Amino acid sequence: MSVDILLWASLAALVIHVTEETAINGGFIQWIRTSFWPTYTGRMNFWFNGGAIAAVAASNVLYDLFGGRWVILALIWPAGFALHGLTVHVFWTIRQNNLSPGLLTSVIYWIVAYFFVRYGLVAGQIDAADFWTGAVLGIVTVGAFLTFVPTLVIPALIRRPTG
Repeated sequence: MSVDILLWASLAALVIHVTEETAINGGFIQWIRTSFWPTYTGRMNFWFNGGAIAAVAASNVLYDLFGGRWVILALIWPAGFALHGLTVHVFWTIRQNNLSPGLLTSVIYWIVAYFFVRYGLVAGQIDAADFWTGAVLGIVTVGAFLTFVPTLVIPALIRRPTG
């Protein structure tokens, strides 16, 4: 299995994930509004997800065109999204005892992450230093952002007294 195919599978997983978040259990926008961020809008969701999809696609194209260390940039996304599935969708489903929109398709992220390890790292198609650099960067950037900003940072800012 080629790294290129895995990167594009990661983008497909994101598109499927965003679709599920829109359609399941009242939708992600309603879940975020009810649980954490009352002023979150469909417009915000559109631009956030549209930007993410464009960034993933751009990262994939850079790797497709130039190869080599560009894989680091492309690996940031699947690593971050795999963590996001655990820290947001699994955690909040358990904590709230209610299905978090996005949980079902998080499984696709984990499968793709496994494939990156098995068919990229272990098979020698991705240099170990590049793999771990991309994975760690993805966890501390995309993963951390998606874990803490919507669920902790924004609610704290909303509750903060003004004046």
